[in-house]
Amino acid sequence: MRSTLAVAALLGALATAGRASADPDAGLHAGLNLRADPGAHPFRVTGGIDTGAVDIAVTLDPMVVFDDQFDADLLTTTTISDAGWGVVIGWRSTAIGIQGGRQLQEKAVVGISAPLPRIGGLPLQARWALEAATVILKHGGGLPTEWIAFSRGRDLLDLINFGMFVTIEYGRADR
Repeated sequence: MRSTLAVAALLGALATAGRASADPDAGLHAGLNLRADPGAHPFRVTGGIDTGAVDIAVTLDPMVVFDDQFDADLLTTTTISDAGWGVVIGWRSTAIGIQGGRQLQEKAVVGISAPLPRIGGLPLQARWALEAATVILKHGGGLPTEWIAFSRGRDLLDLINFGMFVTIEYGRADR
């Protein structure tokens, strides 16, 4: 699990290198990540720092207490338009409780996001995102280690998951 966090931190650092600025709107944010894809828990908690051009966020799955399945994301969103559209790049670690222990799945995540209109003068910001998460490595739980291979036609369906989510966060800069 430590190697996963190290890879996630490295991806975050690479994605933001040279992009962060002394933007006066930069700041911390925290909130909910609401998911529409049926293969994921419907909500997670998220928090991060928005530097203006780049947002770095960590998302954790509190529903692990109910079914022993846990997801942790480290995502960077780089703004690419004045309207706030962004490119999402990151890493997801999933731990699934199985009979032989816990299987860990390491996934690369890419996607797009956009801010949703504000409702009134509330200090909340919602963002919509569409993502593709590709399983790079499966290991643990007494099963053999598997790297991404696409050796069978079914692998495309099994190893790439598409998802959509909305985040509602307090403290995000107004964009």
